[in-house]
Amino acid sequence: MRSFMIFVFLVLFVGCGKSQVPSSQALRINISTEPATLDPRRSRTLTEVTMCRMLFEGLTRSSKKGETELALAEAVEISDDGLEYVFHLRNSFWSNGQPVTSYDFAKSWKMILSPSFPSDIAYQLYVIKNGQKVKAGEIALEALGLKTPNAETLIVTLEQPTPYFLDICSMSSYLPVPQIATADKNWSLEPGTFVGNGPFLLTSWKHADQIVISKNHRYWESNIVRLEKIDLMMLTNDTEIRMYEEKKLDWAGSPLSTIPMDAVKQLKETKELQVSPLLGTFFLRVNTSKHLLSDVNIRKALAIAVDRSGITSHILQGGQARALSLVPKEMGLVGEDYFSDQNIEEARCLLNKAFCEAKVTKESMQPIVLSFIAGDLNLSISQAIQKYWEISLGILVQLEAVESKVFFQKIRQKNYQLAVGSWIADFNDPINFLEVFKFKVGSTNNTGWENPKYIDLLDRSQLSRDQEERKILLRQAEEILMAEMPMIPVFHYTMNYLEQSRVADVALSPIGGLDFRWAYLKEE
Repeated sequence: MRSFMIFVFLVLFVGCGKSQVPSSQALRINISTEPATLDPRRSRTLTEVTMCRMLFEGLTRSSKKGETELALAEAVEISDDGLEYVFHLRNSFWSNGQPVTSYDFAKSWKMILSPSFPSDIAYQLYVIKNGQKVKAGEIALEALGLKTPNAETLIVTLEQPTPYFLDICSMSSYLPVPQIATADKNWSLEPGTFVGNGPFLLTSWKHADQIVISKNHRYWESNIVRLEKIDLMMLTNDTEIRMYEEKKLDWAGSPLSTIPMDAVKQLKETKELQVSPLLGTFFLRVNTSKHLLSDVNIRKALAIAVDRSGITSHILQGGQARALSLVPKEMGLVGEDYFSDQNIEEARCLLNKAFCEAKVTKESMQPIVLSFIAGDLNLSISQAIQKYWEISLGILVQLEAVESKVFFQKIRQKNYQLAVGSWIADFNDPINFLEVFKFKVGSTNNTGWENPKYIDLLDRSQLSRDQEERKILLRQAEEILMAEMPMIPVFHYTMNYLEQSRVADVALSPIGGLDFRWAYLKEE
């Protein structure tokens, strides 16, 4: 009788109260542009990387507090010299029911480092012993520092001690891919062939319109996932704001889309705009192999003629900081600026020096082409830079807006002169920014620039166990980068976003990580 009475009391109690969690746990966000791939071995843009982390799980991951924690690695043993990592995998499964094994990790990493596999992110795996030599085809794939004694154990030998290796293992390039990836190169583009092992699973993809992901009930930690599905829409910025105001979107803006510039000021006034730090830099990539742009004085002149304060204060208005370095100052690498901002007199002197040495006149120059992915923000920034250079230096600039797939193809083929670029930290260490420009081949550098001393400094920083010494080496490397200017920093990012009051426990990290595995919708 007592058990029955307790049951009746609970039914009445729950029936009289209002549930704090709505029955439909369906979140709606905007990703703005369609990802070119959901294959972790090829993902490059922030949207692609973010989605891969929703759909896949690696050895480590970023925690709810933004700290690196073990994920599919249940335990790890690190040798005293810091060169060998032994990962012991927990019991987990792919969405098709097959077990996730050490062989899946090894096969994925070996494919990225295979000379025949085109990848802009291969350099991220060069910390593995012989990784770079294997990619260059100098030695056989079997020489790679990977061993799989059994399905549950992965042994990784590094080229040199890398104190942040566990952070690196949370990057999308270190995620495993399923067996179907070997047989079908388009496996990640359709729900019918997609296989993942993350908290969510691809269930629908209407190209150029909408992607739907749903809870993966085979995920090893599915008990923490409260959302049943996420609708990821591909909306224009104006449509995004309108749908958010109509409560048809739960999240708008950073890091996967951009709030229109004309809306930022109003949203700041109404205190709806949320601003969060982001370790990222907007820059101009310079093709140093293109005639006049091969002259460092011209590159420097272009850099110091830009009014960065004008861009951050009058165009962006979202708390962004002007960038006079590649690495954000929050990373503690440097306190002083490397060069002047809007120093017109010095810029003109550098330009005249370049013209004298090259025996070229300003009048004989063809317009410099500045390429960017079509969009209001990129257009406004590019127009401002165009104006600064034309008025201050008398250099004509032609703007070229292109669709994202075409843009990245032009960058990879170095079929450009100047191009809008950006880098968002994959992990919280300055090396992550600096290594982008370490090698001119097999990376996302794409400037044609490479410097042996720069490479040596980055390599020496890897060997240093003294953090202050390491910081000095990295600072010296950045000094070289800023002295030779294969890229021109413009501003450091912040995240500007809107979040409906019903959304709870979204994990947003300073490296642009947007994680919904802990998120849920409250009853309004």
